[in-house]
Amino acid sequence: MHPVFLKKVYRYNKKLFFLFVLFSVLTLFANFSGDEFTPFFVWGMYSENEAPQEDYSIFKISVNERPLDYTTGYLPANRFFLLSPLTYYASAKNNVDPTQRFLEIKLKNSFSAIEPFAKKVLNNEEDFKKFPVWYQRYLYQTTGENISNYKVEILNVYYDADNIVRLNSGYTLINEK
Repeated sequence: MHPVFLKKVYRYNKKLFFLFVLFSVLTLFANFSGDEFTPFFVWGMYSENEAPQEDYSIFKISVNERPLDYTTGYLPANRFFLLSPLTYYASAKNNVDPTQRFLEIKLKNSFSAIEPFAKKVLNNEEDFKKFPVWYQRYLYQTTGENISNYKVEILNVYYDADNIVRLNSGYTLINEK
């Protein structure tokens, strides 16, 4: 925060000034102690090195028996909304919401205190069963073509010594007919 800003806030409202200072001090203290003070103000997410991967997972989406090329012809927002729900759905192994797993790990024994509230906002097994039908409607809205069937596969690929992408393995995530 710029010192001039704090001077203006101090002149305008002393309570608000002390609230800003208290928030700043608590945030600095939490960050130096290694804790996450707020969910939107986490410095650690920008400071870790990214480890090289041996293989990568990519989605192959086929609509009406034809592969959908989502890498061209779509705006970045469309690509994001085509792939992001699939990523979330794929990470929901055993129909457990990944956000719930994250909260259980972070909160440990304290998760039981918020569990009744969490159950109201997190996805459950029934929500995951509805996903393929929802995704088919979204594919229709994005592509504009009637969809009689679609298939989503997760392909595990790697780069060989010549930097050519090679298929390692794959499996079907969704097969809606």
